[in-house]
Amino acid sequence: MKIIKNETQYGPTYILQDKNTLTISYAGNGDLYLSIYSKGAYDEKIFVITKENYELYKLFEQLFYDIKSINIFDNEEDIEFEKDKYRLYNYANYFELYDDENEIITWYSDETAHEVANILKIKKSDDSFYIRFYIQSHYGKYDEDYHTPNNIQVRVRNSGSRYNPFNILFMKMYYNMSKLDENNHQMNIYDYLYDKEKELVRKKKS
Repeated sequence: MKIIKNETQYGPTYILQDKNTLTISYAGNGDLYLSIYSKGAYDEKIFVITKENYELYKLFEQLFYDIKSINIFDNEEDIEFEKDKYRLYNYANYFELYDDENEIITWYSDETAHEVANILKIKKSDDSFYIRFYIQSHYGKYDEDYHTPNNIQVRVRNSGSRYNPFNILFMKMYYNMSKLDENNHQMNIYDYLYDKEKELVRKKKS
């Protein structure tokens, strides 16, 4: 897995894995865009984040935990009361955004209407996060304004999102991702253990 960042402060971040490229970019309209480019099935594309790059994994883990726990408040007063509004009354479409039973985050793109929007799903599974992009069948043929046959894009609005204020958490992840330094990446104990585990699996298969 390789991370390529734009030299500008708010440029796009590209995460390369095999033949797949996950792009997270902050656009001039003030919104965040997540997209995946790959060859393969047209209506669904998958990107897997593992502990191979532990710093990157931790950013997705933090995003997942913050959405699950509704950690979007800075003021310590009445935090639990505020969280209960989301859990009990479906504020910000929280029931759709987070599926606690299956541990899945679902974000319908803010680009278009709900019934035709592209879909991003992030699922926690053991030591990995599976990031899936879907095109809803309503499109029929692809719409060149939003995606091509090899690319699916999801928009996170910072003004007017159906999931506001959870868009803040995606922006937080993007900002922290921009601070990762791949050139000075040093292996830590989690990287080491993960590599050793993969090596052991390969030996068992051979």
